[in-house]
Amino acid sequence: MAELGLRPFLKPEHQAPIIVTFHAPDHPAYEFKRFYAAAKAHGFMLYPGKLTTVDTFRVGCIGAIGPLEMQQAVNAVAATLSDIGVPVPELTASVASAAPAAPVTSATSRTPTLTP
Repeated sequence: MAELGLRPFLKPEHQAPIIVTFHAPDHPAYEFKRFYAAAKAHGFMLYPGKLTTVDTFRVGCIGAIGPLEMQQAVNAVAATLSDIGVPVPELTASVASAAPAAPVTSATSRTPTLTP
């Protein structure tokens, strides 16, 4: 996520392993509802709700998640930001090589989840 320019809300020494909160991109094209819809189209769900006074989103790291699934999540966030017009840097080959996640439908559920 750091390669995408996304900053974690908490310092690493205070971060729990289950949910990671990130500052929302500071870009005029970023709008949470569009981000939500685009992430869902890339196979990852976002859940509405804000727990901070600043614009953030959260990544849930719950379930059977390994390096491939984390790479898929980062790739989905990169594609999502690009889809909504927020520029993102090119990812390194190790991250960019992960296969895309399957689209989310009403009958499927995926982890990791992205939660605002």
